[in-house]
Amino acid sequence: MASSLLALVKTLCLVLHVQSCACGEAEIIGGKKVKAHSLPYMALLFNSTDQPCCGGALLSSRWVLTAAHCSNISTVRLGVDNIPNSLTDRSVQVRKVSMRYPHDAFNPTTHVHDLQLLKLDQEVNPTDAVKFLPLPNEMPDPQEGTRCTAAGWGAVNASNLMMTDDLMSANVTVIKRETCNSPTYYNSDPVITANMVCAGTVGENENDQDACRGDSGGPLTCDGVQVGITSFGRGCAKRNKPGVYTLLSKEHIDWINGTMQI
Repeated sequence: MASSLLALVKTLCLVLHVQSCACGEAEIIGGKKVKAHSLPYMALLFNSTDQPCCGGALLSSRWVLTAAHCSNISTVRLGVDNIPNSLTDRSVQVRKVSMRYPHDAFNPTTHVHDLQLLKLDQEVNPTDAVKFLPLPNEMPDPQEGTRCTAAGWGAVNASNLMMTDDLMSANVTVIKRETCNSPTYYNSDPVITANMVCAGTVGENENDQDACRGDSGGPLTCDGVQVGITSFGRGCAKRNKPGVYTLLSKEHIDWINGTMQI
C-alpha cells in the first residue's frame, strides 16, 4: 500500500510538475559533495513561504536562469555551500526577486520550453564565492556520450524527500533522443523534443547517478559550459528513465537575451 501511494505521488508530481515548488522532481542521486564555492554560479531559490525548493544559475549581476515550473520564487541566495550556514556565512549574498519571466510557451504537461528568468531587485557583487555563468551566443547540440554535470541541493535518497544541506553534483552522460523516446524508455510520453537533452547513467560498471527531486532549475554543464536546465524525470536514478533537461538551443538563448533587455 505504501509503495503504491509513493508511486502515485511521484506520478502526480510528474504531471503537476512543481506548480507550487513543493514536489519538484530533481535530486542528485549517487553524486558527491561539491568543494566549497567551486561552482560559484549556483543559485539557491526560495519560494514565498521561505522554503528552499529549486536551483538556478547566475547569468549576470541581475539575472538568474532556472526552470519555468519552479513557481512562486521570491528570494535567491548566492554563494551557498551549506544551507543551514547560509544566513551567517558572509560570502553568501541574498537578493529578492523583483520579476519572474517564465517562457511564454511553457507547457507543464509536455514540459516544452521549461525555462524562466528571475530579475533580482539589486545587483550581485562578483566575489570568489559568487560569479556569473554567461551563456554563449549559440549552443551546439550535445552529442550522445557527452559527459556532463548536474548540481543542486536536492534530496540524495529517493526514500527521503528532504533537500540535502550541502551542494551536490553528479556526472551524467547524454543519451540520444531516439533512445529516450523508445518504448523501453519514455515511450514518447512525454516526447523528448529537439529542445531537450536526455542524460543519465549508461556504463554497466558505473554507479547510478541522476538529477531528480529538488534540483529542478539547476544547470547542466558540459566542459564548464551550461547546456541545459534540470527539468523533469520519472523516478530517480532509473537507467531507462534518465533525467531530462531543457536544452539551451539557439531559440532559447535568443529568448533569454531578449528577455534580459527588459
